[in-house]
Amino acid sequence: MSSNCRFLTSAVLACALGTLAFAGAASAAAPACNGSPKLCSRTLDKVVLPGSHNAMSSASLGWGIPNQGIAMSDQLKRGIRAMLIDIHYGVPGSYDLGGGPVKYVQTTDATNPNRQLYLCHEKCELGSTPLVDGLKPIAAFLKSHPREVMMFVNEDYVAPSDFAAAATKAGLLKYIYKGSPTRFPTLGKMIDSGQRVVMTSEAKTAPVKWYFEAYKSTLRETPYSFASTGLLTDPAELTNSCRANRGPANGPLFLMNHFITRSNGISYAEDSAIVNTKAAIVARAKACKAARGMMPTIIAVNNVEIGDVVGAAKTLNGLG
Repeated sequence: MSSNCRFLTSAVLACALGTLAFAGAASAAAPACNGSPKLCSRTLDKVVLPGSHNAMSSASLGWGIPNQGIAMSDQLKRGIRAMLIDIHYGVPGSYDLGGGPVKYVQTTDATNPNRQLYLCHEKCELGSTPLVDGLKPIAAFLKSHPREVMMFVNEDYVAPSDFAAAATKAGLLKYIYKGSPTRFPTLGKMIDSGQRVVMTSEAKTAPVKWYFEAYKSTLRETPYSFASTGLLTDPAELTNSCRANRGPANGPLFLMNHFITRSNGISYAEDSAIVNTKAAIVARAKACKAARGMMPTIIAVNNVEIGDVVGAAKTLNGLG
């Protein structure tokens, strides 16, 4: 205690209370990384990110056979910090069955001179969003939330240079991480550098240096085809559900695919209500850590609006 607080009991008490108040204010003012000061000193591979599978495929946008109920911008508001997205070439079209023209997007390839880039799942005819339009809200979110770190895993059917041009046009480029694909900084350092988005693709990424081939050296994963909820919730099945799939055994980041794939390709809310509970996600993530030697970096679910993948990630990060 300082010499200014030695003599009078009331003065000592006041000084002590003032010191505690100052310490509390200083603690409250500590900068957070992805919602907590405790995460700032951790490297990316030591942080669990709540994620969305086929994040762009949204019922709220009118997509057919959607995997998510809400759009990517709303997923961000809920706390999603990793997104698995699909990118295709498409061309605008329309058809008329007698009730007037109906606009849609037809899937195409790189040989079509009128091709444009779209977020689509398998077929753009089932639902699409122009890629730049889909990325702009991400850039806007990052601008308004300067202490958030994100990651993308792209199922990419377009030229890397075309994707890079779209990311630049959307205002996302300045936020993209441009360091090593195998040794990641702490979240605090990523935030200080401004490079807060790790961008990976399942396909080739050359010559774009900041676009990493996900399963070449950066990312390992679990299987992603689970036909029933018991495969992700039954304790007897958890170790097998965490077995190695794509990616190197020593990949620094780890994707836990945690969603049900029915034979008809439909994502059922009833399935998500079972596998997306905090308890189910935490139990499987711990099983995967035991089986694979590290906690998942990304937990990817369908229907992020159902269950509590965000709360599960918070628990796994030791934040409550």
